[in-house]
Amino acid sequence: MVSFPHKSRLRFLVQTGAVGLTYFAGAKLGLTYAVVGGAVSLVWPSSGIALAALLAMGNVVAPGIAIGSVLANVSVGVPLRIAVVIGLGATAAALAATWLLTRAARFHIAFDRIRDVLAFLLVAAIFSTAVSALVGATVLRSGGMLSGSQYGRAMLEWWLGDMMGVLVVAPPLLTLFTYRSAVRSAPQAVEACALAVATVSASYLIFGAPQLAGHGYYPAALAIFPFVVWAALRFDHPGASLSTLMVSIMAIWGTTQGTGPFASDHPVDSLVRWCAFANVVAITGLLLAAARAQERRVHGILLASQAELERRVQERTQDLQQANTELKQEMARRRQLEAELIRIGDRQQRLIGRELHDGLGQHLTSLGFYCASLSQELQKHRHPAAADAATIVELVRQASLMARKIAHGLDPIALESGGLSAALETLAQTTGTLNGIDCRLRIGSEVGQMDPPVQINLYRAAQEAVNNALKYSHGRHIWIDLEFEAGVQRLSISDDGVGMDPAQMGHTSGLGFYNLRHRASLLGGACAVTRNATGGTTVVISYPVAQGPGHAREIM
Repeated sequence: MVSFPHKSRLRFLVQTGAVGLTYFAGAKLGLTYAVVGGAVSLVWPSSGIALAALLAMGNVVAPGIAIGSVLANVSVGVPLRIAVVIGLGATAAALAATWLLTRAARFHIAFDRIRDVLAFLLVAAIFSTAVSALVGATVLRSGGMLSGSQYGRAMLEWWLGDMMGVLVVAPPLLTLFTYRSAVRSAPQAVEACALAVATVSASYLIFGAPQLAGHGYYPAALAIFPFVVWAALRFDHPGASLSTLMVSIMAIWGTTQGTGPFASDHPVDSLVRWCAFANVVAITGLLLAAARAQERRVHGILLASQAELERRVQERTQDLQQANTELKQEMARRRQLEAELIRIGDRQQRLIGRELHDGLGQHLTSLGFYCASLSQELQKHRHPAAADAATIVELVRQASLMARKIAHGLDPIALESGGLSAALETLAQTTGTLNGIDCRLRIGSEVGQMDPPVQINLYRAAQEAVNNALKYSHGRHIWIDLEFEAGVQRLSISDDGVGMDPAQMGHTSGLGFYNLRHRASLLGGACAVTRNATGGTTVVISYPVAQGPGHAREIM
């Protein structure tokens, strides 16, 4: 706990001293190109050094900026009081730019957004440098180091020099503090070396080669832009800032040597032209790098959103598949339950039919015998009630016959002995006998053997459809057809009665029609109720099977 303030103090001294020395070195370099009063230079790297130090290390290193500025100005003969004011002005401008960027503009020193580049340009490169230039030129004028005619030009040149330092020097320094290497593979390293060699070579040919560089031919400088674009798009902010720095160094060297498109007979004019060009190159590179970074960030967000969407779709698909599986299992269980209920119902019907046949039928037979004996006795004694007894005998015989037919309907013995064909034939004969209606059965010989559950379902469906026809059609003919065609087996029951309304057919909720549809679903097929060509009703139950071809036969 005791050693912490000492370490903090030591760190503060080291950082402040390093910033002061770096600022002093940059200022000495810039003052070698002083154009007015020995203190105004168009090459001023120290403005970029000051801004980068404050953004990366914090405001605690601000004293180093002031000390470096004072020492540099005093070293070239500027009076101490003027040097102090200049140093305070440079420090205040850098502090103001840092505060506005970090607090107001929410600046990212990685330059990964276009808004960051624009804020850097407006706040740091234009506003803060204008403040520094205004303070510096004004104190030089008040100290007698500038004449009134030199004041405006000196302030403009000071401003351009500081702007060049901010735009050209600050971005590469911030890269050293904040940016990881833009070269992530061997091919990229080769490309980076090729880019550096190409940029330096092109810069030398444009700005330094006496035999090629043309005085005043400004379009030649445009040849440097493809290399800046290459660096910005392929190597982001580090590539753009370092390529701008290399171009600037070569351009300063060539322009001060009197070569290149910006060289003229007046060195000050040469540096002014070059300074404006360097600022444009720096802004272009930074904007392209920021736009590329934003594009990659948006692309990454889109990829992440796509991955998240695919993950959610997969989750929903799995949920739907699970729900579908559970639904199918539930439907299978319901189908099994319903099939079991139908089997139980059929079993009960058969039990009732056997009870009718074996119980009520036997009683009616015995009653018939007794009535016949009584009738014979009465006739033998010529009793007046003999005719009534004969009538009773006939009624009992009819009741016994009707009970037997009903029992056969409830318990189709023919279904067990002769299969579905025999049961349907019995159904047709019984329907014609009991109801006095013409009922015909037509079975295609291609209809093969069927499992007992299929047979009982088809028989009950035919029985239900025939009963419906007897109830509602009021017709004179009923046709039962069982046929196979194109892998589909059909059982159809038709009549020539009054028919049903199609709308009523589609929305009917009667138990009979529900039973027909349900039995069709148990077979994996469907039940359709339509109006036929005779005006009556046709009930068709169809389901897929595998059978062979054949011919049809008609059974009366």
